[in-house]
Amino acid sequence: MSEYIPSTQLRAGSSTTAADFIAGVDSTLSIESLVTRFSQALGLQAASHACYAVGDGERRFLFGETGWCGPIAQPEVLPQICFPITGWDERQYEVEIRLLSMLESPEERANLHAMATLYLCRGIALLDARDDLAASALTETELFCLDQRQAGWCDLDIAEALDRSVQAVKVHVQRARQKQAA
Repeated sequence: MSEYIPSTQLRAGSSTTAADFIAGVDSTLSIESLVTRFSQALGLQAASHACYAVGDGERRFLFGETGWCGPIAQPEVLPQICFPITGWDERQYEVEIRLLSMLESPEERANLHAMATLYLCRGIALLDARDDLAASALTETELFCLDQRQAGWCDLDIAEALDRSVQAVKVHVQRARQKQAA
């Protein structure tokens, strides 16, 4: 997924937590674990975060956290940073982070932007790949993806057959392989 991050946003000297988040985001297979991973990467820097789909003048909540201290009662007290992001599906999104303190450097903002972009891109892939996540057996979609890959189909062909995104196909294949390994 790093192909969606402009190289100018990945700065030398980024925090280890941010680097760990960036390195592991592609292996995250559920929205809940993605939200948890992002919260941990933000550490004590943020009170809450949320991803929104933007369109027709409205913002629709997709996923995120309402706040570690419960819903934020006084949003005007906390600094807020909002990153408008165009997803790989060419739709408009926003990642909003309520900070506990002001950012001290442009590098911190760039690192947050890079993390937010990866967070959003992986999140919309996971939303597109929604299936029966609780099933320990392979789902029909996962079986289809594996069978078609074995038959020589590329992810784009599989995605078109399923009417889903290429990123969703990759998630289905990852989930299937994880279930097979268990």
